[in-house]
Amino acid sequence: MLIDREKECEFLRRKASSNRAELLIVYGRRRVGKTFLLQNCLEKALFFTADLSSSFQLMNRFLDEIKAILKLPATLKISSWDEFFSLLKNVFETRKDLKTVVFDEFQYIPMRDESFMSVLQRWWDEVFSKMGIKMILCGSYIGMIEKIALTQNSPLYGRRTGQYQILPLDFFNSAKFLNFENEEDYVKAYSVTGGIPLYLLEFSEYRDFQTALVEKVLTPGEYLVEEGRFLTLEEFHDPSSYYSILQVIAQGKTVPSEIANLSGIDFKSINVYLSRLVELRLVEKELPFSLTRKPKRKPRYYLSDEYLRFYFRYIYPNKELIYRGLREETLRRIDSTFNQHVSFTFEKIARQYMVRNVGVEKVGRWWDKDMEIDLVGVKGNTLYVGECKWSNKKVDIRVLNRLRNKVAYLLKDLRVEDFTVVYYLFSKSGFEGLKETEEVKLVDLRDLFQ
Repeated sequence: MLIDREKECEFLRRKASSNRAELLIVYGRRRVGKTFLLQNCLEKALFFTADLSSSFQLMNRFLDEIKAILKLPATLKISSWDEFFSLLKNVFETRKDLKTVVFDEFQYIPMRDESFMSVLQRWWDEVFSKMGIKMILCGSYIGMIEKIALTQNSPLYGRRTGQYQILPLDFFNSAKFLNFENEEDYVKAYSVTGGIPLYLLEFSEYRDFQTALVEKVLTPGEYLVEEGRFLTLEEFHDPSSYYSILQVIAQGKTVPSEIANLSGIDFKSINVYLSRLVELRLVEKELPFSLTRKPKRKPRYYLSDEYLRFYFRYIYPNKELIYRGLREETLRRIDSTFNQHVSFTFEKIARQYMVRNVGVEKVGRWWDKDMEIDLVGVKGNTLYVGECKWSNKKVDIRVLNRLRNKVAYLLKDLRVEDFTVVYYLFSKSGFEGLKETEEVKLVDLRDLFQ
């Protein structure tokens, strides 16, 4: 079942049914559901799935997929990509009803054979584009895909007719996979799975978050124990320094000086490492909310992927405990800071709520020196400001008054005077002494599911 992929499906079907040749790049992080999406949205397509095998092994495994169509001998072997593309051309000439071909995990092919992209370009220019073929190159490593397929010096630049990044599901669609009894557990689960369908399916059979976490994330042999390593390892030749940085950022340290100090990386080099992590989309570089001008304040760095944030904060440093089966000690270490981890996720959910329910045109965080506002959004001439509290205490008038005081500085920084300000308070534990008005909106966990 496809959940919240209507736009992606419509894009793929429209391109597949067009009356011209299409060269599409579909990409997104591993496990986000790209292959499942392609298989369920394309009625007729030839699929070739690459891996880290040698070029000779790959082209002959791809050949196995078309031998039956062309009635080729089972023992036939080929030794060049030109031979493969020549046979693929014969497939399209033989099967007039077949016009779409998908190369899944295609980034592995040029990793093992640098000539592949040039050969592909030549065959596209001279043959497949003239046959009206729809070719989809689908890949997982976002930084690598953008480098080999989307940059100006790529052989495919100027030839692609579309690209689509498949993103993780938001909190509200992620919740549709789950069947928890407690509303808090949905937020906690999102702070671990981050809207990745395959991870959500792992949690879908459980009625509570704690059991799902223990059995699917903290149990030796379960793939989520090592998933973080596999997601990042192939991006680096020497991952040790990057892993140190990712651990520090996952712990909530967001400015370069702190990250350098706690990771042991020389401060003069830290921006080189951070730039690389941003390029690979493993780390997000964030500037404070602004309406027009670029803020002069220094950026902050975050792990935007919820699973990787959990992995580098809790799994990677405690892997020995997990493999020794010391669940109680592992859980004790997680519980000591887990509310802080989830509070970051709760802020993200609040921003998603504002996009979905209020229709804000832009949303983010704002900060200046020692002052911070969790949520700032804009729609027309209305400015929405919000505070998010993942706490066992009810939110009261003091939280609202502190937010009001910050807004004066925010308005000065944004250089606006005639905006209407609406306050949004998000609370895990509800409210005390507050009533909702046109100016003040109150959102608790129950409201998230309405």
